[in-house]
Amino acid sequence: MDIELEKKIEQLEWQHDNALRIRRPLVAKKYQRMIDELAKESRNRSMNDKMYKR
Repeated sequence: MDIELEKKIEQLEWQHDNALRIRRPLVAKKYQRMIDELAKESRNRSMNDKMYKR
């Protein structure tokens, strides 16, 4: 996984947890969607890298 994406996901996870802690479920959902999108992008990049390395 790309280091930059990992750091971004970590930061979003922290914000997600913080939003849950202060009882902001809609904000937490927003952060979770952002995390899911970045994770999907990361998976796509790794699959593309594997396909073109052959």
